[in-house]
Amino acid sequence: MSNQSYEAARKAAEKRIKNRVEFYQHIAAYVVINMMLALAFRDQWWIIFPIFGWGLGVIIHGLEVFLDDPLRRERAIEREMRKLGFTATDIEAEKPKRGERVALSEDGELIYEEDDDDPEEEEAPRRRRQRS
Repeated sequence: MSNQSYEAARKAAEKRIKNRVEFYQHIAAYVVINMMLALAFRDQWWIIFPIFGWGLGVIIHGLEVFLDDPLRRERAIEREMRKLGFTATDIEAEKPKRGERVALSEDGELIYEEDDDDPEEEEAPRRRRQRS
């Protein structure tokens, strides 16, 4: 596993843990505040509205936190891309372009070269370096 993919996976895991902690904090606030409302306004009937309204918000928040699957999202994106006429091989086949290549000269100076992705041109400097 490359360092980049490890970092991306770590960030995703940290985000999921952060979302779960925020959900648990939301539940704690819901319980404490609604208990205070129930104790302060025991004989009032209107307290059912904030309890049920906020409870619905807590349920939706929980569904969002625990049912949010990155794989499900990726499958949905791939499905939409196929509808638009793209396939996964079209995207994977396209190689990311590099702007410049940097080489080290004999005296230790950096030489900036254009990267044309021509395999024959890449072989020539390698052969020269091997001969030296």
